[in-house]
Amino acid sequence: MAKSGTAKAKKTPGDNLARILAAAARLFTRQGFHGTSTRDIASEAGVSLGNIYNYFGTKEEIFVSLLESREKEYFRADQPLIKALASGDFPDNIEELGFASRDTIEKFSDYILLIYVDVVEFEARHVARLFRNMREGYAKALKSRGPSGLEKIAPDVDPVAALMMVTWNYTNYFIMEKLFKVKGHYGLPDTEAVKLFARIFKRGILRGKA
Repeated sequence: MAKSGTAKAKKTPGDNLARILAAAARLFTRQGFHGTSTRDIASEAGVSLGNIYNYFGTKEEIFVSLLESREKEYFRADQPLIKALASGDFPDNIEELGFASRDTIEKFSDYILLIYVDVVEFEARHVARLFRNMREGYAKALKSRGPSGLEKIAPDVDPVAALMMVTWNYTNYFIMEKLFKVKGHYGLPDTEAVKLFARIFKRGILRGKA
């Protein structure tokens, strides 16, 4: 005879792992690494403490796993900034890079906050590798687009460094706006700020610049 009522879906080991990581991300970004215990993570995830140790030997392993998984997702080809880097010709796509930076910060706010946690509590021990390889990643993105558009850049300007400056200025702007909640800190709405950044990057700030 069939049991009445709706049966609960059976949880798989993968479900528990996802819940542990999601809970850890919430707690680490809210109260820091050292302010969070493994027991806190178990309680937040709704699993036993022993269940966590089925996956991770230490709390730091959980933190590193979070950084690695977010980094992998961040650099997927379908993510906003990566799509903008790959689909447009630099420097014509500077505004597009600005809006993609905004979308990236909104989508990966927990990852950015985890990076700050690593900088403050681990002296950037875990994320240093990511930043060391950054220029290589930008160079690869430019190379994938070919030389189109680069002839517009002054011959004494390194296009890879220029691209990095553009994206990092936009990123820092939107970190302040979206993560630190300092709204309108340039005295402009987001769209106008993106356009101003683009205009300055393309023309400079001096009169008579082309």
